[in-house]
Amino acid sequence: MTPPEALRARALDLLSRGDMAGGIAGLEGHLEAEPDDAGAWRALGAAYAAEGRWADAARALARAVDLDGGEVDARLAYARALVRLGQLDAAAAQLRQGAAIEPPDPRVLRELGIVLYDRRDYDEAARWLARACEAAPDDGRAAFALGLTHEARRDIAPAIAAYREAVRRAPGFSDARLTLADALASIGEHEQALGELEALLARERSHERAARNRDVLQRALAEMRARRLLGKTERELARSALVVEAQLRRREQLPAPEAAGGGAARQVVRYTAPLLELYATLDAGGGPGSGVIEALHLVLTDPDRAARAEDDVFKVTVIAEDGRQTPVNYATGVSLTFLREALGCPMTQASALYASLLQGSPSVGWGGATLRLASVPGAASTPGGARHGILVSRRG
Repeated sequence: MTPPEALRARALDLLSRGDMAGGIAGLEGHLEAEPDDAGAWRALGAAYAAEGRWADAARALARAVDLDGGEVDARLAYARALVRLGQLDAAAAQLRQGAAIEPPDPRVLRELGIVLYDRRDYDEAARWLARACEAAPDDGRAAFALGLTHEARRDIAPAIAAYREAVRRAPGFSDARLTLADALASIGEHEQALGELEALLARERSHERAARNRDVLQRALAEMRARRLLGKTERELARSALVVEAQLRRREQLPAPEAAGGGAARQVVRYTAPLLELYATLDAGGGPGSGVIEALHLVLTDPDRAARAEDDVFKVTVIAEDGRQTPVNYATGVSLTFLREALGCPMTQASALYASLLQGSPSVGWGGATLRLASVPGAASTPGGARHGILVSRRG
């Protein structure tokens, strides 16, 4: 009769040589004689998992954990099998116990965060993934998972930071760089997004998705530059929907402060219409109408009245949470039209930026521009007092 130790050794040898059926049969025979061999149960569970027999793997690995709960690899493998079976709560419970084993294994921290992400427990997932990133400074996948979690929480700034960290840790991790490019494009940073895609294509010239995304972004960037008023002249401003539909009229050129470094003074031109003022800051161009627009400042002269008035000029609608299209008031309609044309962005993006300002963000960056709520310099002495509104200016 073959001793159990010999059966075990032979079974492990068969598994190492790729004979999964022989190795599994050998371990099963060994465990009939030695049912308390935790290592053999763990090896049998791994063999079942390699064959895709996840229910069998879970049973074997559960037995290994029962026999030796301090073995991190067994608990980690058991949790992975539970995930394959769709038992996320049970998997999270196993990983929590694994994370309590000192010192914490970074793999356990990362996989617990991923399981919590899959359960849509995004806040807790972010905490565990942050721990995983600290415990394993070279783990690009932990940083990538943290970025996905932040993005699921609709917190794009830390998401982009995490994706950048994933790329730094693992320069060849193409999914991280692709996702970083997508995130940058989503906030209008098309140039930076293109840079990430070019870096990926420099490493993987045949990466079809990166090449396709690059072409899409190049077209989007060209279209955005063609539409946006920042960087254009008064000629383009005069043809914009904001000026035409609101019937804004060009008034006087106002005094402007000296440019930084003692350069020539900028030109500030004021446009007016009922309920509106628009201030266009131009660089020191060659004459009237030739200066490049550096900033645009939209002001509602009677905000309460504008908020009560129906938007029968721009006819802007927004999509409510229930999917219905809802008309907006005049104040919102003109503000969204202003942002869309000033930045050259889609209306959905203009809505998101406008919401950020209304929710108290001191400033918002998008597509090489900065948005903030500001008062008009020197307007406090004008009839009606200070003028306040949305200021959009070029960065750099």
